[in-house]
Amino acid sequence: MSRNNEIVPIEPKILEWARTRINMSISDVAKRLDKDIDTITNWEKGTELPSLAQLEKLAYTIYKVPLAVFFLPEPPEEPSINRQFRTIPEQEITLLPSALMLKVKEGQYYQEVLKDLFNGKNPVTNPIFKKYSNIQLDSNNIADSIRKDLKINRQIQSSFKDTTEAFKYYREQLENAGIFVFQQTLKKYCRGYSLYDEEFPIIVINSSEISDTGKNFTLFHELSHLLLNMGGLTNDYTYQSNNHEEIFCNKLASNILVDTHELLEDNLIRSNNSIEWSDKILKQLAHDFKVSQEVVLRKLLDLDLTTSRFYSLKREDWLQKLPKKRKGSGGDFYRNKLSKLGNHYATIILSNLYNGRINPYQASEYLGLKINQIPQIERLVFK
Repeated sequence: MSRNNEIVPIEPKILEWARTRINMSISDVAKRLDKDIDTITNWEKGTELPSLAQLEKLAYTIYKVPLAVFFLPEPPEEPSINRQFRTIPEQEITLLPSALMLKVKEGQYYQEVLKDLFNGKNPVTNPIFKKYSNIQLDSNNIADSIRKDLKINRQIQSSFKDTTEAFKYYREQLENAGIFVFQQTLKKYCRGYSLYDEEFPIIVINSSEISDTGKNFTLFHELSHLLLNMGGLTNDYTYQSNNHEEIFCNKLASNILVDTHELLEDNLIRSNNSIEWSDKILKQLAHDFKVSQEVVLRKLLDLDLTTSRFYSLKREDWLQKLPKKRKGSGGDFYRNKLSKLGNHYATIILSNLYNGRINPYQASEYLGLKINQIPQIERLVFK
């Protein structure tokens, strides 16, 4: 019998754990392995056993776990997704697509890497999520303080070439404040998510978001979740949710991106005597604050300067005009990889490699690259 066909003894409940942790059905696994459902069921019952080759495919291709996990006596402990996404009903969490769950597990992996490299202590002396750890849902003026801490004001916002430049700036400011920001290809599953941790909370943004205005709002919406000591998952329904935490996160994100005082002092606002707002005014304000027109109009609604009906009509019109997908920016693998990991994270990994704290194999694992690909990322990081 060849090694690939070798039958290996494993603990059946590990197989079930690996599948259910990412919301994958038995039929999905059977299809990926080109096996019948009964075979997968029998593996999980322990009445049959997979071959080594089948186990390797389950580990590396389908479940994305180390092969050694299948030889443990018990399933390893992992942070609960349910405790992270507390604003989502538990029954809905079990329905999240397995592809999205794999991305969330990847996010948790980044957290573990950071904990290991920094000995469990955030390198920022007073990270922003600790400074505002006692935040309440009815907190006032917190956005002003956050804007000051992150060095955000209208003058800076209006100086950005576009919303892409704004996103890069906001990301850098948040990482300097102790929150790592990653990007993943989340497709239409969600616009982003956050994972809370007492030392290493992270924010993950959908790299395939149609526009960077959407990225910017999601960034601060998820920051708001972390300031409430919880993770979150943002989608189109989140923005219209009646959940108290989601309402708070929407409002705080809006106030961070569009300063209330600066908006009300704007001549375009002061000279408008109607509850309806022209596209010309909304476009100009959106350009100045580097946000979408919807964010501006939603802000005006919160300030009772327009009506729910007018907001809903305009929102529906904008949604219909949205492009179906984001315009591609080219196929440069290494630039795309660095954009997803972030310069801050990549720099930390490379610095630990150079000072001998980790070896090339570990660095490649942490970066999601082959060892011979590391120099290309290095050139981009330290150019």
